[in-house]
Amino acid sequence: MTAAAGPTYFPSVDGYIDGGVFANNPSLCALAQSQDARFTLGVDLKDIALLSLGTGQSLFHLPKAVYDWGYAQWVKPLIRLMLDGVNDIARYQCEQFLGKGFHRLNPDFPADVTVDLDAVDKIPYMMTFATNLDLQPTLHWLRQNW
Repeated sequence: MTAAAGPTYFPSVDGYIDGGVFANNPSLCALAQSQDARFTLGVDLKDIALLSLGTGQSLFHLPKAVYDWGYAQWVKPLIRLMLDGVNDIARYQCEQFLGKGFHRLNPDFPADVTVDLDAVDKIPYMMTFATNLDLQPTLHWLRQNW
């Protein structure tokens, strides 16, 4: 899953569209907001603890080494790769700025499980998956940083 919602699932409201179009993982946006002098008194990065919650991600792998696809074949995997890449780069950048002051909970689904944005049939699976998820690393981080 790459976002909690998508612009093709919900209509725009007053000219605004879903934020997932540009910030599937909004943690870096939040961090940048904390540094905006127009809205803060200059929060020091060492004083920030940022917990980022994802919706889980389906692992994605192109099994062959070389693809000679055209536009039509690349559209679906390319969009997914771009969205997942944006998620991961925001995580990486927050980790670089905050170090141990940043934690992201965004579990990987097993390699044989894909959960699409509109996969309502996967809700029972996702509930079981979430119930069995080991939250100890996140709880430990919260105790240390919050």
